[in-house]
Parts: sequence; structure tokens; C-alpha cells
Amino acid sequence: MRSLNTTLSIYFLPISILPAILISFYAIHVFQDSQYETLVNRAHSVKDAICAEIDAFEAELLSESKNHAVNSRLIRAIKLKNASEMTAALENVRGDVQIRVYLADGDYLGGRLSGSKAHIPYISKEGLKKVRTKGQTIERFYTPDLSGFVFVARTLIKHGNDVVGILEEEYLFAQKDITDIKNRRQADVVILNRDLVPVAASFALAPEVVKSFASLLVRPGLTGVKSPSMIQLGDNRFAAFLYDMPAQAGKEKKWGYLALFLSMSHLDSTISKLKVALIYLTALLILTASLLIFIFSKRLVRPIEILVTAMKKIKAGRIEQIPFVESAYEIEYLIRSFNEMARNISAAKRALELKLEELHRANQEIKTTQGHLVQSAKMISLGQIVAGVAHELNNPIGFIYSNMHHLTEYLDRIQKLIEQYRQQRNDLAPNHRSEIEKLEDEMDIDFVLKDMEDLTRSCMEGAKRTKDIVLGLRTFSRMDESTFRPEDIHEGLKSTLRLLATEFKDRIQLHEQYGELPAVECSLSQMNQVFMNLLSNAAQAIQGKGDIWVRTSVQDDKVRIEIEDSGAGIPKEHLEKIFDPFFTT
Repeated sequence: MRSLNTTLSIYFLPISILPAILISFYAIHVFQDSQYETLVNRAHSVKDAICAEIDAFEAELLSESKNHAVNSRLIRAIKLKNASEMTAALENVRGDVQIRVYLADGDYLGGRLSGSKAHIPYISKEGLKKVRTKGQTIERFYTPDLSGFVFVARTLIKHGNDVVGILEEEYLFAQKDITDIKNRRQADVVILNRDLVPVAASFALAPEVVKSFASLLVRPGLTGVKSPSMIQLGDNRFAAFLYDMPAQAGKEKKWGYLALFLSMSHLDSTISKLKVALIYLTALLILTASLLIFIFSKRLVRPIEILVTAMKKIKAGRIEQIPFVESAYEIEYLIRSFNEMARNISAAKRALELKLEELHRANQEIKTTQGHLVQSAKMISLGQIVAGVAHELNNPIGFIYSNMHHLTEYLDRIQKLIEQYRQQRNDLAPNHRSEIEKLEDEMDIDFVLKDMEDLTRSCMEGAKRTKDIVLGLRTFSRMDESTFRPEDIHEGLKSTLRLLATEFKDRIQLHEQYGELPAVECSLSQMNQVFMNLLSNAAQAIQGKGDIWVRTSVQDDKVRIEIEDSGAGIPKEHLEKIFDPFFTT
């Protein structure tokens, strides 16, 4: 039994531990996916916000340029070609905007330029044509030194219906703007042109290094993907995203790339802490499960150990009862039945010993003249033993027959569970599904389930047949029927016919014609012996196949029992001897 305890622990321990481990891994996976999804959503949000800021700045620059173009002081200075007056008229324009004023034919008139900015002597024919056609234009250009990109807004300056000049406002979007975006959005930003050359970046790194990062990002199919690329920069890990940047508002042309770098330090720290916590929790669950399995298996196996010990003593000839053990399982009923059987066997053994002594004395007294009585006494003793054994067998057989119904129900539940799993196993990961399908093939689970149904069915049939035979034995020969009392004759006939079923099978057709009989005062066990002899003789008298009729009725306040067969019958010369002791043919 020690090996059974160990086996139970080996079976149950993985069943309890594996779910805890799988749940831990699944929790980490779900948390990581959730954080990555949040990261992707944040990157998309930051990208949309940056693009919206650029579009809003373009709109604001156009609006300011339009307001400046209707300045009457500026219009008057242009008409007079007075550069100093024109400069004074533009003094309220924001200081980070470069201003150029051109005449109606595109020649440079004057403006406000800061630093080393050189004036542009004229507007190109294409640019002049656009602004005259649309009245206002805005364009975006990368700087020649790749230090950023500029917004150029051009607006016609009119006096009435006459064009007197063109106002050009230029803003440089460079390092300070990118740094401002980084501080507000908590994300490092790199803007690259279509040749993957960085033109503005929040990284304090050389352009060659930033370019190497960009080359890592640009791979076939990566632009605009929903999952980030992980890049290690020094001691920090970043999630990198690359998006297309459109040109001016309303244009579909791709103008450049926007690269976002989100720090993974906080997320990596959180995931590491979660893994450590789940490792500790899983270890605690394993220890708890191991302890509970040990206690449970010990409690489960202990009654079986006691039962086996008692069975060994019975095998050695010592009949002892098992101490009562409380259990919530069927083992409690088995122990009770075993104790009852042990008591009955002990009582039957003592009774048998007394009967044998009695028979031995009687045999010595009348063996020469009353040998048939010895045979009768043996038959009575045998009937008593059979009745006792049948009574004791009836309980465990009843348990087996009853439990087979539960076993059949449990088997149906298992089959329903497997069918439900097979309907939903496509939701599993491919590698898990393939492993389970491989295990099903190795175990031949379909054959096992089908064979279990056949085995259960055959066991139920065998248990039912055994139960019927035991019931027939109990009814046929019972110790408490040695006295006269009201009995049901039909019950005696039916129990006798059940015992003779194997002798009648496939050879004799039985016809039962029962009337309504009252209870008859008799010794039913002795009546059953009479029925047994008559029916057995009837079957033996039929050569090959035949028929036997059993009829009951009430005539003149008397019960009438008729047994008829289609056999050869009894010769007339033997009819007078049929009641002689030991006479047979």
C-alpha cells in the first residue's frame, strides 16, 4: 500500500502543479501583451498629436500671414518702395519668423532676416504662378544643412483689386521644437527625409548614429506596423516605431518619416517584478498542493491498508473484524459489508461445525437403514450455507451493480467533456493543439472510450445476471423458511425457473400461465425443492427442443399447480415406484 500512496502522489501532483504554472505563464503573457498594446496605442497617439501640431502650425502661419498682408502701413510702404517704413510695419511679427517682401513681379524689396540669413533676390516663376493663382500658398522644405525643415507661407498683398506685392514668412522647425515635443510627449522623436537622413532629432547623438538606428527600423513591411521594434541604446531599451509623414495638409504625397522611441525601462521593471511575484506564488501553491495531496492520499489509502490486512488474516484462517473507519467514500460501505460478511461467515462456520457433529452422530445411528436421511440432511445444510453465502454476496454485488450505473454516467460526462474540448481546441495555440492531438493518437483515446463503453456494458450485464442468480438462490433456499407461514407460490416458481434458465436456454420454450393465487401456508424452501425436481426431470425428459407449461389456478378453495412437458413421459411400470427412496431411471 505504500506504493499506492506514492503512486497517487505522483499522479495528483502534476495535475495540481501544471495548472498553477500554466496560469502564471499565461498571466505574464497577457500582462505583457496588454502593456505592448498600450505602448502601441500610445505611440499612435503621440504620432497623431505631432502630425496634428505640425498641421496646426501651418494653419496658424497661414492665418498670421494673411493678417499681416492687409496691414495698411505695409501696403503703403510697398507702394512707396520704402524699405525702412516696411520694416517698421512688420515689427509686431513674431521674432522667430523670417520675413521677406517681394514686389508684384517677384523681385525682392526688403524684409526682416535674423542671423546670417541672406535674402532671396526673387521668387521663382513657378512659385509666383502658384501664389498669384491661389492667393496664398504654404510649402515645406528640408534645410540644405539638414538641421531641420522650414515652413514657407506666401500671401498676395493687394490694394483694392491690384496686387502690390507678395509677403513671404518662413519658420525653421529644428532642434528646439523637437526637444519641446519630447518634453511634452515623453517620447524621443527623430524626423527623417525620404532618403532616411535625419533632419531633426531629440537624441543627443551624432547624425551617423541616428541614421544607423533608422536603418534598423526600415525593413520590408515594417513602415506603419502595429508592433514595435526593440532597440538597445546604452543601458536603456526602447520600443521604436516608424511612421510615414504626409506633406502639407490636404496632400497625399509622403514627405518624410517620423520615428518614435518610447523607453521600456518602467515596463521591463514592472514585468520583472511580476515574474518574481508569480514565481514565489507558484512555489507556494506547489508546496501547499504537495502537502494537501500527501494528507489526502494518506487518508484515502489508510482504510484500504486496514482492509487488506484483514483479508490476509482471513486467508490465513483468522476471521477478525476491521475497526470502524469513518470515510466519505465507498470504502466505508465496503468495510461495513466486510465486517458483516466476516461475522456471518464466523457464525456459519460455527453452525456448520455443530451441524456436522450432529450429522455425524445421526449417521452412526441410522446409516444402515436411513441413508437417504443423511442425504436429506446434507441437502438441508447445503441449502443453509447457500442461503447464507447468497445473502452475503447480495450486498457487494448490489454495490457493484449500483456503482456501474454511476460509472456509465461518469463515462458519458467524460465523453461530453472530450467532445466539448474537441469543438474548442482550435482556440488553442497551434503547438499546444498538435501536442494534445499527438498524445490522443498515442493513447488511442477513441478506442479506449469505445472499449470502456463495451466493458461497462458487459460488466453491468454480468452483475445483473449474478444478481438474478443470487436472488434466485436466496428465494430458493432460505434458512428462515423451515417453518410453515403464508408464502407467495409464484415467487417460489419464478426463483426456481431463474436457476434453471441455463438448462432451458436455446432448447426449451417455457410457457407461464399464472392465475391469481392467495398466500399459501407452507414451507417455501421445501416447495421450491419439489418444483426444482419436477422441472429438472421435465427438462431431462425432453430430447432436443420442446416445451414446458407451468400453470396455477384456484379450484374449490384449493391452489392447483400444474407442470406439463412435451417429453416422452414415464412408463406405466415405473409409476408405482416414483416415490420409492433412491429410485431413479
